[in-house]
Amino acid sequence: MTTDTNQPAVMPPRDFVRAPTMAERTEALDRARSHSRLVSLLKIGFPVAALGLLGLYFLSPSIEVSIGDMNASVQGVVIEKGNLRMVNPKLEGANEKQGNYVVTASYAEQAVANPDTIHLTELQAKTNNAQKDWSRLTSPKGIFETKTEKLELIGDIRVAQSNGMKARLTRANVDMKGQTVVSNEPVRVDFPAGRLEARTMQLDMDTKEASFNGDVRVRMEQEGKEPAKVEPEQTTKSFANALKSDQPVDISAPRLKIFDATKLAHFQGGVRTIQGGSHMQSKELKVYYANDPQQDTQDSSSAKLKLIDALGTVSINTADGRQANAERLVYDAILQKLTLNEDVVLTQAKNRLRGAQMISDLATGITRFPPGARVHGHFSPANEEKAQKPDADDPSRTRDVIQGAAQIDLSSTRGQPVDIEADSLTVNDKTSIAVFFGDVETVQGNMNMQSRKLTVDFSGEGKATSDAAQNGSEIKTIRAEGKVAIKTAEDQTTTSDWAEFDAASQTVTIGGNVVLSQGENVIKGSRLVIDLKTNRSRFVDGGGLPWKQQRVRGLFTPQNNGNQ
Repeated sequence: MTTDTNQPAVMPPRDFVRAPTMAERTEALDRARSHSRLVSLLKIGFPVAALGLLGLYFLSPSIEVSIGDMNASVQGVVIEKGNLRMVNPKLEGANEKQGNYVVTASYAEQAVANPDTIHLTELQAKTNNAQKDWSRLTSPKGIFETKTEKLELIGDIRVAQSNGMKARLTRANVDMKGQTVVSNEPVRVDFPAGRLEARTMQLDMDTKEASFNGDVRVRMEQEGKEPAKVEPEQTTKSFANALKSDQPVDISAPRLKIFDATKLAHFQGGVRTIQGGSHMQSKELKVYYANDPQQDTQDSSSAKLKLIDALGTVSINTADGRQANAERLVYDAILQKLTLNEDVVLTQAKNRLRGAQMISDLATGITRFPPGARVHGHFSPANEEKAQKPDADDPSRTRDVIQGAAQIDLSSTRGQPVDIEADSLTVNDKTSIAVFFGDVETVQGNMNMQSRKLTVDFSGEGKATSDAAQNGSEIKTIRAEGKVAIKTAEDQTTTSDWAEFDAASQTVTIGGNVVLSQGENVIKGSRLVIDLKTNRSRFVDGGGLPWKQQRVRGLFTPQNNGNQ
C-alpha cells in the first residue's frame, strides 16, 4: 500500500464554541460581587487580613491575624447568609494599665453590614495588670466592638478577682482597654467574709476600686468564731462590750466605695449598722481592713478587720437598752479599743454620762473619760423614793446638842438622783469600780459634796457592770477622798479626809479630822456616822485602837436673843 504524500492530511473536526448566555453572565457577575464582599469583610473583620488567606480557613486548624492593636485567631469559619460564624475565636490585646487581656468564646458571628461588631457566645475574658493581679469574666452572650475594644455582656454574668471578690450581674459594659466594668442593673458580690448587694456597680479591674450605689446592703460574717457561751449572771453589761459580738454585722447605706489598694470600704449617705440586737446610725462609716499577717499572701481573701470609723451624728442603741450619742466612733480591732469623740452621751433609762471623749479598752475592761473636759453624770436609783424626813418627835432621833449642831441632815437625799461632775472618770469592768478624779462635785437632794476623788464600787449582788455609776440599785459603796467638804441646805458644813456611803446599811461614815460646823458652832472628832434610815448622827472613836481614838470636842456659841 502506498501513500500519496502530496495529498493534504485530513484534520479532525473541532467542537463549536458557544457564546455565554445572558443568564450565565449574570450568575458569573453575582459570584464576582460576592467574592468582592467576602474580600472586603476579611480585610476589615475578625478572621483574616487578605483574600489570599481564604483557602487557609478550610485547610488550617488555626488562623492568626492582627486587627489594629489586637491579635485574633479562630479554629474555623462558616460563611452563611452574608455572616461569618467563627469557631473558638480568641482576641488578645494590651490594656492601658501595662497589662493585657484575652477574650475567648465558643463561637462568634460577624455581620457583613457591621464588620466592627462581633457577637460572642459563651465567652470568657481575663485581664492582668503589671502587678499580676487578675480579673475574670464569663457571660452567656456578649458584643465586642473591635474599634473601641469595649464589651457588652448580657445574661448570667460572673466576675472574679484575685483579691477574692466574686460578683454576679445581669448586664454590664466592659472597657477592655481601660479595665473598667459598669453595671446599671442589680448586682451581688460575694467576698471571703460576707456578701454585698446593690443596684449599680462600677469596678476598676486594675486598682480594684469599686463603687456601689442604690440600696447598698452588706453582711459581714465573723468567720472562724463561735459565740462564747456565757452564763447570764456572768454577762458583763459594759457599753463597749455590748458592741463586741461574734454575730454577723449588717450594714446598709445609699452608697459604698471600696479602695482595695488602701484597704478601705467607705459607706456614705446615712449608714445603718446592725449586730445582734445593737443598732448604730451615722452619716458615714469607714471600714479599714488589712491582710492577715499569718497568711503568706497579698490576697485580700485573707483580709481581717482593722478599724471602724463612724462619723457624723453617731447614735447607738444596744440590745440591753443602752444608748450612746457622739459625733464620731472609732473601733480599733487590732488594739481592741473603742473611742467615742465630741459631745459623748451615754444613757440607760434615767441614768446619763456626758463628756468630750470616751475610750474603752476591751482587752482590759477599762473605760475612761480622760482629762481635758469635765465629765458629768446623772444617776437615779432603780426604785426612787419620795424623800422622807424623820419625824421631829421621834424619840429614836438624837436630839441636837446645841441648836442641832451635832446633826447633819441628809434625809432629803434618800431616793434622790445623784449628779456628779469631775475632771475625768475611769471605770474598770473586771473589778466593777468607777473612779471620778479632779475637783469632784457630788449633788444629791440638798447635799453638796466636794472631793478630789470619788470611788464607786458597784460589785454588789454579783452583777458586775461597767456602767455601775448608771445603776444606783447595784451600787455597793461610794467613797470620797481628799479634802472632803459636805454642805447641806441648813447651812451645815462637814470637812474631813474621807467619807463613805454603804448602800446595804444605808449609812454614811465621815472620817479623818472631822469638823462639823453650823454658824459659829463647831464639833470635832475622828469619825461621824449617819444613819440615813433614821437620820441619826453620832461621833464614834477611830476604830477602838488607842492611837486612833480622839475625844469629841465642841465649841458652841449661844444664840443672841437680844437680852442683856
